[in-house]
Amino acid sequence: MIILFRLIKFIIVVSLFVLISATILIGGVYFYFAHDLPSLKSIDDYKQPIVSEVFSDDGTKIGEFWIQRRIPVKYNEIPKLVINAFLASEDARFFEHKGVDIRGIVRAFYENLKAGHIVQGGSTITQQITRSMFLSRERSYKRKIKEAILATRIDRTLSKEEILEIYMNDVFLGNRAYGIKAAAENYFHKDLKDLTLAEATMLAGLTQSPSVDNPLVNPKNAKERQRYVLNRMAELGFISKKEADAAYNEPLTVYVASLDKEFNARYAPYFTEEVRRILLEKYGDKVVYEGGLKIYTTVDLSKNLAAETALRHGLEDLDHRRNGYRGPIGHISEDEIPSFLAEVDREARLEEGVLSIQISATNKEKASTPTSTPLHKNRYWRAVVTGFGEDGTSIKVAVGYTNGVIDKDGYRWAATYIKGRPSSAFSKGDIILVEPTDKEGIFKLAQVPKPQGAIFSLEPKTGFVRAMVGGFDFRLSEFNRATQALRQPGSSFKPIIYAAALDKGYNYSTHILDAPVSYKVGDEIWTPKNYGGGYAGDTTFESDLVYSRNVPTVKIVESIGTHYLTAYARKMGLTNQFYKYLSMALGANSVYLSEMTTAFSTFANYGVLPKPVMIKKVVYSNGKVIEEYTPPPPPMSPEEAFEYAKSVDLKAGELNSALYDANKEWIKKDGLKLSDEEIKILYGRVIPDGYVITPQTAYLMLGLMRGVVERGTGTRVKALGRPVAGKTGTSNDEADTWFIGFVPQLAAGVWVGNDTRTPLGSGEQGGRTAAPIFLEYMKEATKDMPPLDFEKIGGLKPSMLAELSGGSAVYYTGASKPASAAWFGVSRDVRNRGVDFFEEESGF
Repeated sequence: MIILFRLIKFIIVVSLFVLISATILIGGVYFYFAHDLPSLKSIDDYKQPIVSEVFSDDGTKIGEFWIQRRIPVKYNEIPKLVINAFLASEDARFFEHKGVDIRGIVRAFYENLKAGHIVQGGSTITQQITRSMFLSRERSYKRKIKEAILATRIDRTLSKEEILEIYMNDVFLGNRAYGIKAAAENYFHKDLKDLTLAEATMLAGLTQSPSVDNPLVNPKNAKERQRYVLNRMAELGFISKKEADAAYNEPLTVYVASLDKEFNARYAPYFTEEVRRILLEKYGDKVVYEGGLKIYTTVDLSKNLAAETALRHGLEDLDHRRNGYRGPIGHISEDEIPSFLAEVDREARLEEGVLSIQISATNKEKASTPTSTPLHKNRYWRAVVTGFGEDGTSIKVAVGYTNGVIDKDGYRWAATYIKGRPSSAFSKGDIILVEPTDKEGIFKLAQVPKPQGAIFSLEPKTGFVRAMVGGFDFRLSEFNRATQALRQPGSSFKPIIYAAALDKGYNYSTHILDAPVSYKVGDEIWTPKNYGGGYAGDTTFESDLVYSRNVPTVKIVESIGTHYLTAYARKMGLTNQFYKYLSMALGANSVYLSEMTTAFSTFANYGVLPKPVMIKKVVYSNGKVIEEYTPPPPPMSPEEAFEYAKSVDLKAGELNSALYDANKEWIKKDGLKLSDEEIKILYGRVIPDGYVITPQTAYLMLGLMRGVVERGTGTRVKALGRPVAGKTGTSNDEADTWFIGFVPQLAAGVWVGNDTRTPLGSGEQGGRTAAPIFLEYMKEATKDMPPLDFEKIGGLKPSMLAELSGGSAVYYTGASKPASAAWFGVSRDVRNRGVDFFEEESGF
């Protein structure tokens, strides 16, 4: 008995020792693996990259920014059908286990052994979340133990519905889709709620190996996985066997997803890319590409399309008349034509987001029947010449799987190349560029122009940017010439000069002698010339801007001073580098089109410089507004400002402190030497708060710039048929041509030139090259706007204008004589340095 008692005692002691040791060991192992594991205490802790979306002014989605295309969806927004498909595929006992399913592991082992390959995974949905979000995919017991511990923790912390919501938003399903909602859009072009049983089970079958089982890559594998999911759903009672068979036999159209950049190229690509650049600078990559931002912008898609079309037409016309047709871009043999047509068709379908394949149970992979190719207008397409019309006057072409012809009207512009019948200039198999017309099956012969161009358009009163086109074709060049290119403005810079001069005592009637003049620049002599040569003799300030005379403008700049002029340009919003030479008069300093157009809007706005606005609101994925444009308090009206100026005590010498403070840094940075008088002219108290120049100065400039259109260098724009003001510009050697102008409701600037800065050709001027583009754009952009006239300021009567100076001229004492009082002689043996001055003295 004693021996038995001792034996029992020994067994108990040993058992307790083993139990305690095991507990300590298990606890130690648990602590070892669990002490540094992350936590997921609430569903709000779940943060995965979400696609950011960009919207136009009317709410149309025009862009996406993403690294992972994920569109979050709430659990209650996921159809039961979709949930059941994924549970059947991945974790049928999801609502029963506690994060790890031993029975599921055994079942998966048996099913895989029976199939001879992996058809089921042993990991639960909760384990898959831990692996995806917190752990690596390293194949080791250490990772598996951590995965199990973390899965049980999550199962205790979150509800089953919350876990499923995370999973359905996290799972990668191939075809650039993260999460079920993005997958529905990418694969089927459908909203999640509209998926059929066949589509849902096709997606659920992708979870194990989205690359290998992708229906776009391996439709046979995809159908096998779909069959497995359908059978499991039937076994589990989610659907009937009949429903499973019907879904399996349902033909599916599966689409190839495009990149964010490909999507962004469809609507307003230069604008969207500029928005991306602005946001990246403000918030960084992580917020922009992963933050799920909703970005609401100011772009007007109809105006942007009008700008794209006008610029395209203008560049085409210029290229046609200067360069002619340069011939086919390639040639292929008859055997190569089928593959070429398929390549063009794929390119077109991918661009439109409709590239797809058809999948069925009996025909595992079948390309969409190529009856025709979707061809976007306002776009060039590669085509192959397939023959010629019976009468020999038309060219037969194939553009992908769309057949058509180029008739006489479509190739008339290339007459100098064709010289007779098209068959003498082209051969079957030639690769050419064509553009679709409004008539089905009729194309135009095309070629990519050598010149480039840009348009920037905004509302003067609001600053809202309504259109931005930075080049001929975003697909060929993403460089935005509207906001990134520094180009010489030529005479389009003159309105800033003349505004500055008005504020230094000049008026419409000031006489200036247009006669030869020379200036010593270093060791050289510079002799400015008028465009086309010749001199007009005794002229007036008004006529010199209207007819864009160079020599009188140089004299004005010499009179008012380059430092003062630089300061004036700065307060008009120009940020480019300024070389303070007299060649400023002729636009030798390179500027940005966007800033020049905004500066001109100041005149339309009676002295208020608008701040360009592209982004109205940015909302974070959680609904928090992180940025919203709030219009500044409206300044006093031009009428009130005109009356206000009369009450200012000039002797006090007070400044508009806000305007002066905003420009002090520029004065320092540019090393400007300004007299006290010039400081008062530039920033004096007579300029009301919110203004950069007085309404009086702006009103006088309106009159001058309307004269440019009515009887000067911009008369082509008169065809707009409504009150319009503007200025042409042509840089040295016709390398840059400009037209910037405005109606009361809308301003636009146009630049045309070669990226290489080579001349466009003799006779290509702002009035001939850029103004027609402005005209075409404004006709379309303003067609629904009433033809408003510019508002008159009551205190300024027409009879006063000829002798009236700018509003800030009240500070001008007349210490420096106007240029009209000076005479500059010319030595006959002095070499003309007009061209060299730009290149050597201005750094261009």
